[in-house]
Amino acid sequence: MTFDPPRSHVLDGKELVDLSTPIYEGMPVYPGHQRTAVFEFKTHEETRRRFGEDALTTATMGVLLSDHGPTHTDAICHFDPSDDAPDVSEMPLSMFFTGAVCVDATDLRTSEDYLDADGLKARLDADGLDVRSGDTVLIHTGHWNRHWADDEWLTGYGGLTRDAAEWLADRGVVNIGADAPSIDSGAEMGRRTRGEPDHYPAHRVCKERGITNTENLTNLDAVVGRRFTYVGLPLAIEGGTGSPVRAVALVDAD
Repeated sequence: MTFDPPRSHVLDGKELVDLSTPIYEGMPVYPGHQRTAVFEFKTHEETRRRFGEDALTTATMGVLLSDHGPTHTDAICHFDPSDDAPDVSEMPLSMFFTGAVCVDATDLRTSEDYLDADGLKARLDADGLDVRSGDTVLIHTGHWNRHWADDEWLTGYGGLTRDAAEWLADRGVVNIGADAPSIDSGAEMGRRTRGEPDHYPAHRVCKERGITNTENLTNLDAVVGRRFTYVGLPLAIEGGTGSPVRAVALVDAD
């Protein structure tokens, strides 16, 4: 069956690129977070038995997941314990519907690789991209393409240095995203799990400057080196420390 609904005129000359990971039972989840469970709750067969052969049957699913499980955004209260730190339902939607650019950082291939401010600026300059106030900046490491759901996914990825995150904050960026489990290097998680002092420099800048970040993105190779519109609206979870998002890029059609 081909499902092909009419396309709205607002998409004329535009292409939608899905930047979201699939949600399924057994998907990789950051250590210490709720694992994802997806299960049948009501089936067409059950409603047919209950209401008869001519009834309109329905099916529903149950989904149990972390608010930081699949492609998701962090609420400020995730990393800021202050009483006035907003939860995800209190953050303005303008933080999740923005102009955006995507930076090529595919050389960040291990947890020891970091992208600093000078490297970030050089990559933006090479692609003729500028960073504007209110933007989202996505970091294409290629980690999703190389390691989604294998043993390296949760450990073998690079991240931003403090000065790179500060440089973005100084330019008014409201959202930093990556096609990896974190915008910080996997080395930070390794230190924490070994009981060593951790740093999480990019997350600390987000805390200090009121910036969200979006993790577990995919398909960034389709938007790398481009300017586009980013949409990644969170669920209105009261008290939520984050939320799954259906992240998409609205790009000019070739």
